[in-house]
Amino acid sequence: MLLVLLATLLTVGAALVAWSHAATRRTLRHEAVARLSGITGTLATALDGGRVTRLLEKYDSRGMLLHNAQDPWYYVLHENLRKPAEANRLSMPLRLVAFDAGKRELQVVVTSAGTPALREAYTGPAQAALIATITEGRIDPGRALADDHVVAFDAVRNGRGKVVAALVAELPTAELDALALGRLWRNVGLLALALLLVGGFLVRSVGGLVRREEEARNALQQRHDGVTDSIAYAGKIQSALIPRPERYGELFDDHFVLNRPKDVVSGDFHWVHRLSEHVRLVAQADCTGHGLPGAMMAAIGCSLLNELVTQHPDKDPAELLALLNQRMIQALNQRGERLGAGDGMDIALCRVDRAQREILFAGAFRPLYWMHDGQLTVINGDRRPIGGNQHDAERRFTVHRLAYHAGDRIYLFSDGYVDQFGGPDGRKFMATRLSAILQQHQHLPLALQAEELERAFDAWKGSHEQMDDVCVLGLAV
Repeated sequence: MLLVLLATLLTVGAALVAWSHAATRRTLRHEAVARLSGITGTLATALDGGRVTRLLEKYDSRGMLLHNAQDPWYYVLHENLRKPAEANRLSMPLRLVAFDAGKRELQVVVTSAGTPALREAYTGPAQAALIATITEGRIDPGRALADDHVVAFDAVRNGRGKVVAALVAELPTAELDALALGRLWRNVGLLALALLLVGGFLVRSVGGLVRREEEARNALQQRHDGVTDSIAYAGKIQSALIPRPERYGELFDDHFVLNRPKDVVSGDFHWVHRLSEHVRLVAQADCTGHGLPGAMMAAIGCSLLNELVTQHPDKDPAELLALLNQRMIQALNQRGERLGAGDGMDIALCRVDRAQREILFAGAFRPLYWMHDGQLTVINGDRRPIGGNQHDAERRFTVHRLAYHAGDRIYLFSDGYVDQFGGPDGRKFMATRLSAILQQHQHLPLALQAEELERAFDAWKGSHEQMDDVCVLGLAV
């Protein structure tokens, strides 16, 4: 029995050591790629591509630059590469490479090494990808895992945003293999020690394994609790930014707020602001994404609305949306000077004048549902978002004027409610079902309407995952 146990231990141990070695090699390579990508990604944005162009124009053949301090442009770029290479203890130099269209070859422009290599041919790996990056103007980072090298590179652009070179970082796989081999021998030694100690060691090792597993589980639980606490705190911050539901009760005759984030925090938010005794601004917005990214966008959008309405209290909703679009583009650097994020939001914004019995509405991809004299009317917003790169920066929005009666109700909502998949065929809920529910239960107080909406949503969703953040706002104007 002991021999069987020893043989089993040896077989399992050898298999584990072999598997661990293979996994370690893969992990080390991927970690090396991630490390090099971080270096090139950070450094490439700080380099002046215009100096690369000037160096190539000034020195049109090899051997013209003999030492690093011969040319001030070269010296500055060399120092920009040397310091990060030394700080990160890279065994191979960082290199700026450009494509010589006349000779059809990649050439080194600047290197972090002690000797200049201007105009020398670059013979490292991933040459085809580097040429494509430079000639086609790609800005996405590149990486490669060759047999003998790990490579990462990023595009370097001039002041006009044109890609003129690529920053290349390399690491020999021999270094990684040596590190993996050292870990392999360490594991072999541990296995041999385990086989020598056998009986008593098995008992102690099982006990030790249990303790280690418990410690690992506790550590994982602590990390999980830390992440959960951070998200929960972010939820508290978001709750402080958006109005309390009770605020609508202070400003309107009746209301409901149906807010169901997909995660703890949401990319949807509702908003209200009192301009005067009889005039209120109210909005519902759906930001790009959900969870923490969406919540960050929502925080930006809510803050911009608070700022704009204070600065421009007399603007109508269409003018406020135009200003909001401009501020969102500025905040997210979407002016076109460089490629910024395509993030933004869809929003419905109303100005309710309770003295004049008038509603001014403007929307960016979001509608207003108006229950007037027992009939539900849908007023669609403009088909253009707030922020993003897919439209021109100077956007104009349409203002809709509605004369309402006492007892009329308005509904603003994100697309998370109507886009939820479910039902017997796994289809979207659709706006027609939402309209039917509002028509059917229009005689109910708004709090009871919210219960009907939530009940219908849950019944439709069933066992399906919630697809997006859900926010529905109902107000008796």
